[in-house]
Amino acid sequence: MSLGELLLVFIVAIIVFGPSKLPMLATHLGMLVRKLNQLKEHTSSFWQQQLNEIQLYENQRKAEKADQQYQQTDSENQNSDHKKNTSPS
Repeated sequence: MSLGELLLVFIVAIIVFGPSKLPMLATHLGMLVRKLNQLKEHTSSFWQQQLNEIQLYENQRKAEKADQQYQQTDSENQNSDHKKNTSPS
């Protein structure tokens, strides 16, 4: 908001609520803004945690797949080496 818009909102607030209720209104608006910021932070933190857990699960799945491929390749290499060592020359 620009300075002119803020000034217009302030003037309308004085007209609607009166100067005596303006401090109370400002206090309540401040508390509302604080609560909304806390809610935003909580929601952001929650979704970041969810994304981190999904990424962890995907990384574990990839690691298990890579381990299985390694075990299979290692087993094939051992069988190949064993055949070379036992074949007649």
